[in-house]
Amino acid sequence: MTMFNRVSMFLVLAGLVWVATGASSRAADAPAAKLVIVKAVYGDLPDGGKTDVTDKVKEMVKDNALSVEATNDNFGDPADGIVKKLKVDYTIGGVAASKTVNEGETLTIAAGDKPVVSNLVIKKAVYGDLPEGGKTDVTAKVAAMVKDGALSVAATNENFGDPAEGIQKKLKVDYTFDGKEKSKTVDENETLTISAKGE
Repeated sequence: MTMFNRVSMFLVLAGLVWVATGASSRAADAPAAKLVIVKAVYGDLPDGGKTDVTDKVKEMVKDNALSVEATNDNFGDPADGIVKKLKVDYTIGGVAASKTVNEGETLTIAAGDKPVVSNLVIKKAVYGDLPEGGKTDVTAKVAAMVKDGALSVAATNENFGDPAEGIQKKLKVDYTFDGKEKSKTVDENETLTISAKGE
């Protein structure tokens, strides 16, 4: 190999090392996608007494992360005697997401978290003497119970009222997962679950 070829090969290899180390350095230095709190509410969700706590939750973001306890001490008590929820709508790197926790729990969004984009969409939910008897549309309430792309809800009068007194009721949930239409029905006092895989 001539001296010219050796020098050329050395320069090529040096260039490749520089490109590789430069790229990895840039990747390591890349900032985490920015966390932006869009809306936060605390109370008897979705339809009961609640308080907009967006500004307070925004102030709790530190180092592009959030950790907040869903308590009356933090947010007051907009629904006395009722177990409340804290719901936070946010974006990370422009991707919208949402998290909900029960009163007494801690809601966390870690720096660098990738939003869980739910493939589960609640289309309709009804509770009562199905199919033809007295029933109540509980779509909004069930949709609010979706957590981390999954659902677990007890079919009880405590959750949904009693639209058909003295009659064994059912909870029916029509939903889509990955765009495919599905449906589940359980009897009163049973728990309806939909996993993060749509089952």
